[in-house]
This record gives sequence, structure tokens and C-alpha cells, in this order.
Amino acid sequence: MGRKAKGRHHLDNFYHLAKEHGYRSCAVWRLIQLDSKFPFLRSSHVVLDLCAAPGGWMQAAVECVPVGSLVIGVDLDPIRPIRGAIAIQKDITTPKCRPRLRD
Repeated sequence: MGRKAKGRHHLDNFYHLAKEHGYRSCAVWRLIQLDSKFPFLRSSHVVLDLCAAPGGWMQAAVECVPVGSLVIGVDLDPIRPIRGAIAIQKDITTPKCRPRLRD
């Protein structure tokens, strides 16, 4: 009586909006909100998303950056391909990751 549902039974509006618009996570709305208040993506030529899985922020970055910009996402978990972005499956805390990013 009066208990709130836990887990996937109680999903907020941003979750449903993300699914309707084809985004991989509801956190993408926070990035879009930040970019509308402080327009930093529209003038970016390179975007590096660390701990990027599942790739929602990468999706938003590809939509907001100028044509020809570079969007890279790095995570330990695999990231499904996103058109216009590069996904790298590496550990960002190791020195082996830096050369891969430079390439």
C-alpha cells in the first residue's frame, strides 16, 4: 500500500521520449538541454565521449556538431555502430588507449 514501483516498472518521461526519438539512453536529453543553454556542440570540431556506452550522447553529438566534425566514444563495453561517429572499445585508464585515440 503506497509503495513505489522499483526498477523498470517505473520509467520516467525522459526514458519514453528517448525511445520515441530513437536515442539509446534518456541521458541524451540532459546533453541537449546543456547545449541549448550553453551552445558548445554547434561549434565543436572534435567531441570525445568517455565511458560512452550505450552511445546516446554520441548520437546527440553527431546531430549537433558541424558537418565534418569528429565524434569519438570510448568505453570498456562494446558500442553499437553510430553513423558519423567512431566507437572504440578500450580502457581509458590505460596508456594503450592514447595511441588509439590519436590514430
